Amino acid sequence: MTDTRSVVVIGGGIAGIQAASELGDMGFHVYLLEKEPAIGGRMARLNRIFTTNESAIALLEPKMRALAARENVELITYAEIVAVKGSVGGFELTIEHKPRYVDTNKCTGCRRCTEVCPVEQPNRFNEGFGTLKAIYIPYAHAVPSCAVIDIESCLRSGGEECDACINACEYNAIDFTQAERNSKSKLKAGAIIVATGSATYDPEPGHDYGYGLLDDVITTMEFERLTAPDGPTGGNLIRPSDCREPMRVGFINCVGSRDINRNPYCSGGVCCMENIKNAILLKEKRPDVRCYIFYIDIRAVFRGYEAFYTRARELGIRFIRGRPSEVIENEKGNLEIRVEDTLKGVVRNIEVEMVVLGTGSVPGEDIERLSEMLKLPLADDGLFRELHPTAAPVDTEQRGIFIAGAVAGPKDIALAVAQGSSAAARAASTLLTLNIYSLSEK
Repeated sequence: MTDTRSVVVIGGGIAGIQAASELGDMGFHVYLLEKEPAIGGRMARLNRIFTTNESAIALLEPKMRALAARENVELITYAEIVAVKGSVGGFELTIEHKPRYVDTNKCTGCRRCTEVCPVEQPNRFNEGFGTLKAIYIPYAHAVPSCAVIDIESCLRSGGEECDACINACEYNAIDFTQAERNSKSKLKAGAIIVATGSATYDPEPGHDYGYGLLDDVITTMEFERLTAPDGPTGGNLIRPSDCREPMRVGFINCVGSRDINRNPYCSGGVCCMENIKNAILLKEKRPDVRCYIFYIDIRAVFRGYEAFYTRARELGIRFIRGRPSEVIENEKGNLEIRVEDTLKGVVRNIEVEMVVLGTGSVPGEDIERLSEMLKLPLADDGLFRELHPTAAPVDTEQRGIFIAGAVAGPKDIALAVAQGSSAAARAASTLLTLNIYSLSEK
């Protein structure tokens, strides 16, 4: 049986949100599936976006709220696909729902439960900075604004009796029996859009540039959370080692990308621009800070990128062409970046107080599982391969399944939004054509 009025969007980041919004506007019934407890994806963690330097959450939150308010859009969070069968016009997806241990129909997001919870753990949303309770709302602007319990951290998982959250919730939303029920359901849809995004390269296993060994070597996303107004420091960049504001900061591009031993591909200029953006924001807020950007090439390829790069140089941000060989800690407790300046032909040792690693994009941990279930081939970079890079950039080899955003290659937010709209249009066009064909047969 065909279903030409429903679409499943897998992934609740900006590309998935855009696709779901467009399809909702066209009158389709949309299931937006997200494996995390709230939608928003990586964009929700950003402080500001290049090249406009606008607040990321100020742009994202209205989109999320509007989407959640639509009657023809169902947000299915904290759930994953475990099986897919059928074809265009008749897909059937089996969904496994992870227990939140909180009734989403009763929870109001009042946070009284989090206030009384005795457990503290590193805050994952803030990249490990700050603490999070065992029962928590993922972040300040989360959609849905509903609590979830990390059962592995909860005292009950260790056999202890703790009713703190139960006693604090006047709406009786806490439900520790959820794990005992059937956690699977089925969805039927005519088309599928995959917008699960990508992950960022993890420099810790190899201790790239001392990451994981030197406290003041951090990643771009950690920098984003340390400078975000809703982050653990209220937007003030401080060194993890001594909570001091750094006066000299080094930004290293292409960490984990453009490297034949790890990932030979470029991350689409995204890490270049993120480091430039963060250096600009830091320099504008504190003009006396010295910022150095170490690069192989600056790939300012899209509209506004070159002007953004020029703006950084006008602010006095120093660009040093060369891939650093190492970062070490000196006797003063600061960091030294050793690099061959390929433009001047000299080896330099630059002393800084903090190093920010511009980590590249890599495939997400579940992409191979999705590839097998959806029968979608992966490209050489480990991300989904489009049907044709120019003629059909959001189509796949499986008719009725479309891709959008960073799951099909590194992209900035503007391009991810554009692909979300494009995938929605292609899904709608395919289902409309299928519907017309079915009616003509009758």
